[in-house]
Amino acid sequence: MEIQLTQIIFQIINFGVVLGALTYFVYKPVLKLLNDRREKVAAAAAAAGEVMQEKEELERVREKTLVKASQKAKKIEDDAKREAREQAKAILDQAKAEMTARENKFNAELTKMKKEELKKNEAMIKQAAVLMAEKVLGQAIDAKKHQKLIDEQIDQVIESL
Repeated sequence: MEIQLTQIIFQIINFGVVLGALTYFVYKPVLKLLNDRREKVAAAAAAAGEVMQEKEELERVREKTLVKASQKAKKIEDDAKREAREQAKAILDQAKAEMTARENKFNAELTKMKKEELKKNEAMIKQAAVLMAEKVLGQAIDAKKHQKLIDEQIDQVIESL
């Protein structure tokens, strides 16, 4: 076998043409696709980082909102309890006032009824005292003097009651 220089040169040229064609039609487009994909992945990673930051920010806002809502609910609950206590106290005060008024009215009516009964009984007591005195003394006594004495004694008894 002999080495043929023309065939080697032809093979070198042929290899160069194939290498050039492959580089131009395959290698460069594949490199471009890889670079484009690398850029898309980097952009997606950056977008994912931004989304994560937004998610964290939304989580902080949600936590703040929950704390504020909880505080607001606690305040509303405390206000409702305070208002209920005030209303209960007002109702109790009103009931006490009504009971005191009723008690005073009852006492006034009772005193009035006692006085009326004493006045009714006073006349009968006076008459009975005069009759007893007449029977004891056996004679008629001066009704006016005796009435005056009885009135004084009855007034003293009434005052002592």
